[in-house]
Amino acid sequence: MSVTDFEQRRNDILELIIEAYLATASPVGSECVARKLRLSLSSATIRNVMGELEAAGLLEQPHTSAGRVPTDRGYRFYVDSVMDVRRISPDELRRIEGLIQPAEVDLELLLERASAALAVLSQQAAFAVVPTVKQSRVRQVEFVPLGVRKILCVLIANDEMIASHVVETVEPMTRDEAVALARFINTELVGLSCRELVGSLERRMLAERDSFYHVVKRSLDLLQQALSTEPEERFVLEGASALVSQPEFANDPRKAHALLKGLDAEDVLLARIRQDIAPDGVRVRIGREVQVAGLEECSYLTAPVVAGDAVAGGIGVLGPKRMDYPRLRSLVEGMSRCITGLLSRWDER
Repeated sequence: MSVTDFEQRRNDILELIIEAYLATASPVGSECVARKLRLSLSSATIRNVMGELEAAGLLEQPHTSAGRVPTDRGYRFYVDSVMDVRRISPDELRRIEGLIQPAEVDLELLLERASAALAVLSQQAAFAVVPTVKQSRVRQVEFVPLGVRKILCVLIANDEMIASHVVETVEPMTRDEAVALARFINTELVGLSCRELVGSLERRMLAERDSFYHVVKRSLDLLQQALSTEPEERFVLEGASALVSQPEFANDPRKAHALLKGLDAEDVLLARIRQDIAPDGVRVRIGREVQVAGLEECSYLTAPVVAGDAVAGGIGVLGPKRMDYPRLRSLVEGMSRCITGLLSRWDER
């Protein structure tokens, strides 16, 4: 038998064990593998291969059970080198689009609907990384005096996201002055993102040396105060109850408690997931790779949401390590493609 044949046999047995474990949540023995394996191998031969897989760190034997379960390393090898992933069909994409498309152009609502639909379709927890107005392109800015030194700043983005903040000014501002500042921004700098808008005002302020300097500085001060409390992104999580009800957690109160604490740490989870949202497609993190306390028994798959040439957010699934990786990868990739396609069509309007 060649090395290639040997490796293929080993991969086939590993694939059968992992997929049987995904389906049953029970350790898998050699008899189960023998029934499912197309090759005519004895249970003794299969046990030898399982022993080799265990020695390689791909399987482990829990407690006194005669069966084996995958390790994090085993799942990683399966995801990277063994599993077969199909692309979602055009008909399935159209069905997904019908589930998530809002009645109006609204990226925030679109991603909220997508995460809810993904939770239902996957039967796992699903999440979306939603951009706030801080990342969006500004369509209109309004400044409304509320008193002698208080201004209501309203930022309206191209995708209809709105942020409003009351800020205090050092100098009094009349209604006419507020209208003039808003007109200046709306005519000169519209179409930039909030971050680009602030940067442009900073550069303009350095370049001005006459009375116009005061206009630019006051505009900059108001915007910086308004944006100082606005988050970069928002994390939306749907279907957490489906995750808690999985056997790994439902049958182990200690793990369930740790899981709930991990899910409560949304800022930590968002920061970790954000690192994996990239234009190159679906990324998978398994077990300890998640690097969030309490989620060591979980995995997630995430994919980007692309608007134009930029990553505008992300979508994904969070579940136990024992999840149907081929199906969920296909589903997450399909959802990402569907959202990106909708954004592209919106941009053409």
